[in-house]
Amino acid sequence: MELTTPRLTLRWPIESDFQMLCELWTDPRVARFMDDYGPRDIPSVRGWLDLHTNGASQDGTHLQLILTHHATPVGWLGLGESNSPIAAWSFGYAIHPSHRSHGYATEALTAALTYCHQTLAIPTLWGECHPPNKASAHVMLTAGLTETTPTPTNRRFLYTPPT
Repeated sequence: MELTTPRLTLRWPIESDFQMLCELWTDPRVARFMDDYGPRDIPSVRGWLDLHTNGASQDGTHLQLILTHHATPVGWLGLGESNSPIAAWSFGYAIHPSHRSHGYATEALTAALTYCHQTLAIPTLWGECHPPNKASAHVMLTAGLTETTPTPTNRRFLYTPPT
């Protein structure tokens, strides 16, 4: 599976993504907002990459996508079935700090949401962010999500496809 946007390719993880994923998920600037998304140490990154490159996780209930710009990995986007009654699927994403402020997260999320709705027939998706994470809230709003009732610790956003 591969999605393309004007500037990005969103694809399954491959072995050569290891270094970028280590830098991404072990960076304290990223980890402080990620909660349960992504591994936090190098052995965990290795385990995650092994799982997602051997095809075992490609069962149609989750998408683990590496965002690349001119073949350079710049971030990660994960989408999958949600245990929450908020929506059918949830998502999380992270952009490597050296590639932020280029609109990559918004571009990738918009493409992934459209793919989930139009190709996979996912009716609704949701995401959340910490209140201080204004950049992530901006990404979700720009990608077409609507802010819903927050929890005591998070802002929540819902994607309901246009009719």
